[in-house]
Amino acid sequence: MESAESASFPESVTVLISSSFDSVRNVVVMKISGSISVAELVAEYDTIFNHPDFQTNMHAIWDLSGLNLTQIPLGDVRQLPGELRKYMDRRGDHYKAAIVVGSGVDYQLLRLYVTILRLIGTNMKLRLHRSLEDAYQWIGE
Repeated sequence: MESAESASFPESVTVLISSSFDSVRNVVVMKISGSISVAELVAEYDTIFNHPDFQTNMHAIWDLSGLNLTQIPLGDVRQLPGELRKYMDRRGDHYKAAIVVGSGVDYQLLRLYVTILRLIGTNMKLRLHRSLEDAYQWIGE
């Protein structure tokens, strides 16, 4: 949906966040590349939830394969659960989120993050995937 220049990085880095709705599969796919802040991610998430094609219990695939997650500041990572928790009621009880990562390091980092989310009581059905095809398959189960 949007492309924006990131002001939080010294070099000129383009952040591309695109979202598409697939009503047949009941899923929204959010693809992110470049470097991103929690504020930019939350702004796009808000756009998705206010989009006319969004429906409660619509699943989500976050394609983060274009990101290097080790470049995201730890403070941003700590903010994310609180920010996402604000959307729990709007997401619905039958929501699944699939996260697609591009590297083994990113997979391990997010695996730790998912474990923390579960420990703090998030009711979200969340699973990591190494390919978009696997994510779609899991969403469809």
